Amino acid sequence: MYSLFRRALRALRLDTRVFLQFPDHVQRPETGFGKLRWVLARALCHFKLVELSHVPLQARAQALSLQVAQFSPYPATGHHAVWRNGRALVWYWDQTAVQRGMAEASLAARRVRVLPESVLYAPGAAGLRLIRNLQGVEGQYWQDDRLLQSRWWKEVPGAAEWLAFQRDIGLAGENRQSDVPPPLNLELHHTPLLSSSAGGEVTGWRDERAVYALLALALFIPTAWFGAKLIKSELAQRAVLASTVELERKALPQFNIREQALRAAARSQALRQLDPYPSQLELMARVASALPKGATYLREWDFHDGKLKIVLVMQNEAFSSSALVGALEKAGGFENIQVAPGNDPKVLSINMGVTSVRPAAHA
Repeated sequence: MYSLFRRALRALRLDTRVFLQFPDHVQRPETGFGKLRWVLARALCHFKLVELSHVPLQARAQALSLQVAQFSPYPATGHHAVWRNGRALVWYWDQTAVQRGMAEASLAARRVRVLPESVLYAPGAAGLRLIRNLQGVEGQYWQDDRLLQSRWWKEVPGAAEWLAFQRDIGLAGENRQSDVPPPLNLELHHTPLLSSSAGGEVTGWRDERAVYALLALALFIPTAWFGAKLIKSELAQRAVLASTVELERKALPQFNIREQALRAAARSQALRQLDPYPSQLELMARVASALPKGATYLREWDFHDGKLKIVLVMQNEAFSSSALVGALEKAGGFENIQVAPGNDPKVLSINMGVTSVRPAAHA
């Protein structure tokens, strides 16, 4: 009897319907009536590794939302996080563009699970790899079962771009790959293969439990007449339930006050522990004060985990890179300032550490 029940359940399972969103169009599934998946091409996502091990476990989700809102360039941002020992592997995107694509596909956003393309591939081993995406290619660097850095290119990068990617993630010279590896063609799955270490496919398990419950209800209906024997006990249970509801109604204001206090305390603690470094607005003001007026302009700005990288275009050849380093040191708050000239002598890439304004908190 149990095996027949299992076979009936498998027969009722429906294929997942996967919508693929690209920068210029949405690819719809040909057929299917199962669960909905909205997969974002890697070209539409940004990746960032966020360190939150110093934040209490119960406050990490809220702290991550605050972080994403801070570093995201979009007015409305969606994100997907995979947790690894207090660190969040975060893919984030323009939520307005995603909702617009769903509306064009006549889908309600609340019914659709959005997943970045990268989590649907098998995780990588330690080290570098280059994989082929739905559109373009993605360079990845893995360590200790964590994706530490990811970069997307529209086409296979050249040797210079591949080396620049390795320099940016801090690989030592002897560990760098001078040749670009051929892109790996990995299978794109319908469910994430990269998931949080604390749990697996919780949503899928809940859906399966719901199916079991519905089937159990369907089998129970023909025997409902047995319920007549339970009328007396049902009446007694209703009386107890009514009394419980009345007690809960009276206690509800106190519960609400406590819940609001706990949320306020968690938010306050998360804000205090989030970032030991100055704000990016303050850092930009320091850098601007060190630059000579009209001699340079800023092409690129990248700040994360206490490391700042800027790319400057020199408009005045009389202003040397050593003078620029001296001006940054004089501005204060920067350390280990290194200048990496590129192929264009007018373009300077500067890497530096940012001095923390307060000691980082620990969980």
